[in-house]
Amino acid sequence: MYIKYLQLTQFRNYNELSLAFNASINCISGPNGSGKTNILDALHYLAFTRGFRSNQDKQAIQEGETFFFNQMLLHKHEREQKIQCNFIKGKGKKVLIGQHPLKKMSEHIGSVPMVAVLPNDTDLINGPSALRRKFVDMLISQYDHSYLQHLIQYERVISQRNALLKLFVERGGFDKDELELWNFQLIPAAMYIHQLRTKFSEEFLPIFRHYFKRIVSERETPTIRYRSVTKDNTYEGWEQLLQEQQMKDRVMQYTTNGIHRDDLIFSINDQSVRNFGSQGQQKTFIIALKLAQYQLLEQHTQIAPILLLDDIFDKLDEHRLGAIAKILDQEIKGQIFITDTSHERLAAIFKGVEKGQLAFFEVMHGVAKRLV
Repeated sequence: MYIKYLQLTQFRNYNELSLAFNASINCISGPNGSGKTNILDALHYLAFTRGFRSNQDKQAIQEGETFFFNQMLLHKHEREQKIQCNFIKGKGKKVLIGQHPLKKMSEHIGSVPMVAVLPNDTDLINGPSALRRKFVDMLISQYDHSYLQHLIQYERVISQRNALLKLFVERGGFDKDELELWNFQLIPAAMYIHQLRTKFSEEFLPIFRHYFKRIVSERETPTIRYRSVTKDNTYEGWEQLLQEQQMKDRVMQYTTNGIHRDDLIFSINDQSVRNFGSQGQQKTFIIALKLAQYQLLEQHTQIAPILLLDDIFDKLDEHRLGAIAKILDQEIKGQIFITDTSHERLAAIFKGVEKGQLAFFEVMHGVAKRLV
């Protein structure tokens, strides 16, 4: 699977853009703010129906305009498929696969397996638990559509349950049977999500350790632990948990416990990466995390995903640069898009790669052109 070309109209800082890509490695260089990251963001839109920068589609429209239009030609399973995404102010967003518009955006998740490594991904370490849950949820949703449907169901029921808890306060009363009706819908979704998150953590850790040690050394042992609110993933176990939390839920007027409180705990040599990890360790941790995400996704889908790497080489020493370059060349089977401020650095990193496997692009002030 690979992207043959990309066409943008009034998307971010691009008025018009058409680019044809190499099926292997595509290096995009340019100064900060020139628009190279916007190319990756457009690809993300076409894979996930949203960008990685903001959930507000109107912010992706070029300043002064009323719509944007993104289109790519995808080569998959020996066939070519056109994917379009457009957004018009006041009318909303539409995604078309070929000539057929999607009824639900969630239908498209997983159709174009993709992994993005971004400069702000260190927020996965230093940010709130919601970001780490989102990382897990987006990964599993790409290879298990049923997981995504259970996640949507869980979030819908939690929203309704929370509204009911607030209504009890407004009414000045409490109806246990009414609350248990929502518990009855909540528990099966929670059980399914917990089961797949547990399985994910077991599969993910050895792959992650492989990449971390390849980039750093054998002397450091990283760990990722899945921390859940329950140890008993049965209907009875969840029922007991919700019962124990019932009084607290009534006081707080929202559901205080559930899989929406789960977290991933990151450590190196049994020390917290957030509290004790250096800047270099945190960056390496994230890169290994995303490479493991890529490999797990490939294992489950039997398709080599597309890999987006945005300005990841800055402030990495030569050893880590060399190790990452080898991994990209030797272990990543899918198409790669990588941005950097320096064309020379990209050329040096991939100097051992055959010319036919490489394409270089330069971006300057919203104008992109292919160099070789």
